[in-house]
Amino acid sequence: MKKVIHLGPGESQGGIATVMNNMKSNTPNGYYSEVINTHCDGSMIQKISIWKNARKLLKRKIRKKDIDIAHIHATHSISWWRKADLKRICEKNSIPVVMHIHSGRFEEFCSRFFGLTGYLVRKILSSGCKVVILEERWRDILRKWIPENSIVIPNPSYKKISRENKVKEKIQILMLSRNSRGKGHKFAINVLRSLETKGVDAKLIMTGINQEEIGKNNRKSIEAKGWISEKEKNELMLKSDFLIMPSEFEGSSMSVIESMTNSLPCLVSPASSQTIGIDELVIPLDNVEEWSEKIISLSNQDEYDRIVNLITLQSEKYSIGNNIKNINGLYDEITRVKRQ
Repeated sequence: MKKVIHLGPGESQGGIATVMNNMKSNTPNGYYSEVINTHCDGSMIQKISIWKNARKLLKRKIRKKDIDIAHIHATHSISWWRKADLKRICEKNSIPVVMHIHSGRFEEFCSRFFGLTGYLVRKILSSGCKVVILEERWRDILRKWIPENSIVIPNPSYKKISRENKVKEKIQILMLSRNSRGKGHKFAINVLRSLETKGVDAKLIMTGINQEEIGKNNRKSIEAKGWISEKEKNELMLKSDFLIMPSEFEGSSMSVIESMTNSLPCLVSPASSQTIGIDELVIPLDNVEEWSEKIISLSNQDEYDRIVNLITLQSEKYSIGNNIKNINGLYDEITRVKRQ
């Protein structure tokens, strides 16, 4: 049995932690895995402490020969340089490395400082690792910086709830997201307001921001829940009618993927077009009215049933079984290369 160590924000808020823990719980035959957490959502001092501990633990694993593969989960900015440091440590000790790029802003990151960042990224990725991207579109977008033999492995998810799939009289709209730039919380509020001007009885539930951040005038029809537990998330998906994801950029949204695998209809911006794979559910960000009109049209029960069937079929590519098969091939390849 070969040991895989997942290195990344395994205990932080956001989709990467979900991916890491899904992969840890569903490791291919012949491998077993654990997670070394490299990040926390606390103060800068806490972040530095977690990072130093992760480096120390990785070196200890290498020293004790308690690691066969390092599977590093990276985004952009400081996260990238931290993970590049972990790659260097592993490469120095002949440990096969997977660099798993999750960021939806990696192109922007690589273009910084007149392309110098991208030059360094390309140099780091040119040897000593296998690069994983989340969707086929990233192969073209990042072609200047990632190796040609980079592979696409979609984020894994699985069915956690059984929904009734009946549209309620008061439509409940869900937005699952962190509170960070470009995620679209204000846009989601505008979609709700557009529905209300059309006489639609609706409620919006958002994560990532709390009630104080949305203003007193919005509290009657909007519930802002801050960060929520896995159990709370499942309960929200169970009782919601639609998920909306009006973000400006996404690597491959776990909120959309989890909604699909649990048969919750989603409306998304172009940033998640390849994730959802259904053109009629992709709506531009320059027209709030189009979002509200689409929600109204899909609230017809026959249309709703049709969309549920479509997203259920599309969600198969995110199945745990497919992920295990893809990861198994990847791990076998990089350990075989090491033996040669």
